[in-house]
Amino acid sequence: MRPVYFFWLLFAVSFYWMLYLYEDFLMDLLIAGLLCVTVFWLKEFFDHYMNNICSSLLCVVVLLSFLVVPMYFLIYKSMDFITHLNLEKFAFYFNKSKSDLLLYLEHFPALSTYAHKLLSNFSAQTLMSYALHLSSGIGKYSLKFASDTAMVLVFLFLCFFYGQRFYDYILEILPFEKIQSRGIFREVAGILRVVLLTSIINVVLQGVAFGVLVVFFGLDWLSLGILYGLASLIPIVGGALVWLPVSVYELYRNHPTIALIIALYSVIFIGGAIDSLIKPWLIGFIKRQVLKISLKINEILIFFSILAGISKFGFWGIAVGPTITAFFIVLLRLYEKVFSSKPKQVSLPK
Repeated sequence: MRPVYFFWLLFAVSFYWMLYLYEDFLMDLLIAGLLCVTVFWLKEFFDHYMNNICSSLLCVVVLLSFLVVPMYFLIYKSMDFITHLNLEKFAFYFNKSKSDLLLYLEHFPALSTYAHKLLSNFSAQTLMSYALHLSSGIGKYSLKFASDTAMVLVFLFLCFFYGQRFYDYILEILPFEKIQSRGIFREVAGILRVVLLTSIINVVLQGVAFGVLVVFFGLDWLSLGILYGLASLIPIVGGALVWLPVSVYELYRNHPTIALIIALYSVIFIGGAIDSLIKPWLIGFIKRQVLKISLKINEILIFFSILAGISKFGFWGIAVGPTITAFFIVLLRLYEKVFSSKPKQVSLPK
């Protein structure tokens, strides 16, 4: 066996066992690496004023304040709401609403029969048991999210601290020219920055828009605004996870006009204008005017890569989906320029 074949055999076996050994940390390491690539420009800015350790730590603190603190705020508010919930009042309100709904549906015999069959299985006790089961599931997920977040933060600090040295090492071992390798990293990092800025601006816009509306109705605008902004990251349903329960709550309080205003405002203005029209335009504007990325990727493709990433990888898919898409397209462009370039045919003079 030739030595080179033996080397690649050993390398493949070693690489497999490395993946097997660190399997539980691969996603956390990937997320940390993508976040590092996305905001490494901030690290370079801080490096002008402080040493490597302080700048790396400060970058982690900045990302922590933007990405993690709002989620823990919402978890705290949710747990506080559940612990202070009056079960007797809730059971009374639920049974009263159920009776009022069945009484109203008596005017529609076809719907009334179906509603009686459907609501006969629902009671305040079953709903509370389901809510407690859901809250326990949320608690388990929150614990897992907290542990994953801690690992991501540790890896993120290491990526910031050793990032430049690792980047130089990767440039040396890649089988491309350095200008080509830098181009790959530059384009992928550019797309990640577009996604990050777009997601942050979209969350802020939708959260502020919903908070401005509900503040006029005496609701907790801060909690609902943050919750709506984070819910907007979830594909398909998005803000409906927030405005629908709020509308039902206003209906329960005998405020049908307020419930209708919240529903129409959320569907037409926030969901229709901001999420469907402004967000794709914002992606294109940031890509062309702010970051001036040369890689030609359609804004709709970036938009759908975000949706696909979230559906496949959860919350962190916001970064993973566009990264996979951008990396694949960059490799296609590189193959087109380097490996599939055809020599020009020169016509000989007759």
